[in-house]
Amino acid sequence: MSTLFDAMPGVVMPVADVMKTLSRMWQSDAVQAGHEAPSAFRASQMNLVLQFGLSTLAEEANGVFEQAIKFAQVYPCRIVVLCPLKEGNHDMFLQGKLFSQCYIGASAREMCCCEALVLGYPVNGVGFLENQVSVWLENDLPVYHWLHRVPARRVDELYLPYFKLCTRVVYDSTIEGPEYGKIHWPKPESVMDLAYARLLPSRQSIGQFLSSYPPLLLVQDLLRVECRHAVENDTEAENLLRWQEGCLSQCAKLTKEYSDVGFSALPLDAASPNAIEVEWKYDGGKKYFRWSHAKKSDCVNISADFGKGPVELPQQVKPMLTERVLAEALFF
Repeated sequence: MSTLFDAMPGVVMPVADVMKTLSRMWQSDAVQAGHEAPSAFRASQMNLVLQFGLSTLAEEANGVFEQAIKFAQVYPCRIVVLCPLKEGNHDMFLQGKLFSQCYIGASAREMCCCEALVLGYPVNGVGFLENQVSVWLENDLPVYHWLHRVPARRVDELYLPYFKLCTRVVYDSTIEGPEYGKIHWPKPESVMDLAYARLLPSRQSIGQFLSSYPPLLLVQDLLRVECRHAVENDTEAENLLRWQEGCLSQCAKLTKEYSDVGFSALPLDAASPNAIEVEWKYDGGKKYFRWSHAKKSDCVNISADFGKGPVELPQQVKPMLTERVLAEALFF
């Protein structure tokens, strides 16, 4: 039976041979001919551990792996891919693969060389996982961990001590659901949701507009903040709502003016043309702020009145490439 490990690209080899092969891989006869070896084009800045859960489909895993490779082309890193194996689906306890590829830009000087070490391990053999991963990591470089379809229960029971050593752990709540939000992370400040990172253009759209107004004007007489969403955008709406709550709390601390504001995420009618709508409601009904993002579109519309007359502002908010989303989650 085919496994997730089988679906990953790379050359199969004994786990013990992976590092030996890697140390020789980037050297070539090109050096003897007076040219630079491929090793001149790889200078890792970090380790990226990509851990799949058993429910990950092969096609999906390959897509996520490609995203990691595109990220590595911009931010050079060693990728370590962890593929769980169901009991009885393998002949060896641990299985190894080595993937390497050089990507050439407009000229040979724009070459970028990437490497990925793939480990297949029995799902109940996690006790050996941390030791094996530590052998494969580049020493003295930060470790970033990307979880994909790993059940929250297993994360909570098995992996939390290891995550104390990671610079950052990322996951996607759009895929994982709300359960990851209930995990008692050892370093909550080092955990980032990719769904939140994807909202950067939307957060910039709202933040840049509101930054032209004094904080007191934003929070004074504010009663309610609503974030309404289409069914498929519920996770984004929850993240956007939490971000607004955090920002308004900071405004309240600066101004010492804050009423009992209600925050809620609500479903939109299926006929609505928008994916997400934001509305701030104020006492008296004269002040307001509204922001809406149309479905399957880059179009955003802002309408507001903070007591100085109504303002209408259409904007264009382009979605981020996946590698940029990953960079935002890992580094910011």
